[in-house]
Amino acid sequence: MFGLVLGIGVALTLEYFDTSLRDVADIEERLKIPVLGVIPHNRDPLGPGKDDPEEAEPYRVLHTNLNLAVKPGGSLVLVVFSAGPAEGKSTTICRLAHMMGAYGERVLLVDGDLRRPAQHRLANCPRSPGLSDVLAGKCEVDAAIRRSIAPGLDLLTSGGMPGFTLSLLYANRLRDLLASLRGKYERILVDSPPIIGVSDASLLAGVSDGALLLIQHRRNPASMVLRAQQVIVGLKTTIFGAVLTQVPRGSGEDYGYYTQAYSYYSGSSSEADDHPKRSSSGKGGSRGDSLDLK
Repeated sequence: MFGLVLGIGVALTLEYFDTSLRDVADIEERLKIPVLGVIPHNRDPLGPGKDDPEEAEPYRVLHTNLNLAVKPGGSLVLVVFSAGPAEGKSTTICRLAHMMGAYGERVLLVDGDLRRPAQHRLANCPRSPGLSDVLAGKCEVDAAIRRSIAPGLDLLTSGGMPGFTLSLLYANRLRDLLASLRGKYERILVDSPPIIGVSDASLLAGVSDGALLLIQHRRNPASMVLRAQQVIVGLKTTIFGAVLTQVPRGSGEDYGYYTQAYSYYSGSSSEADDHPKRSSSGKGGSRGDSLDLK
């Protein structure tokens, strides 16, 4: 009994002092920005199951909400950042770019994380030439872009110049580069390093039209995420919303809403055809009608 009481006490104490952001309501209350998407935990989001409709639905929701949040028409340069490293940012932006391209948008994915790049590995292509080579004048941007790595999607990797970092010296070159690409692409998505402690992210946000803030479920203290938001706001960059990532599937309050609704409406056609039969029959008809109304 003593051990049980002690265990419960320790669990409650840890829960009380946990200041991380836990759910959608918590993020919207503290940050005062909308949550545009909730991404479930997946050990291999770009693995064989990436084309599964249920696995793709969270990214489809994010894509739809983002399109509703931005002004229609024209080209959009969007930077995706997080407060700290390893929050699922690179895989999330990669899946979002693939979703945009699949829906007919002309998309360019730019790997702006020059210190720990990931997009060349996710696309299974060489790292060089890329962004750093273009900014340093080593090659032209047309020679560095990988064409059609997926339907509607091109890729500009980070580049292979060792020790290269973005600085104020390259800010104008980067701004001119993005301006030259606007006429060719409807969406330019920029993968950014963490905003806390890395200057590159601030420069990328400063030359973009807007930003998405990725927050991993119960990872970083709320004060750290708030500081990341303040940095972006100080740069006069619009934050369209937040994305909650790596949410455990059994958490219920977050991802459960998406999975339950999608599972219900994406049932097999035979199950869908069953509803009219049950409702038309005298036996169990009222139950069938109530299910259709949910």
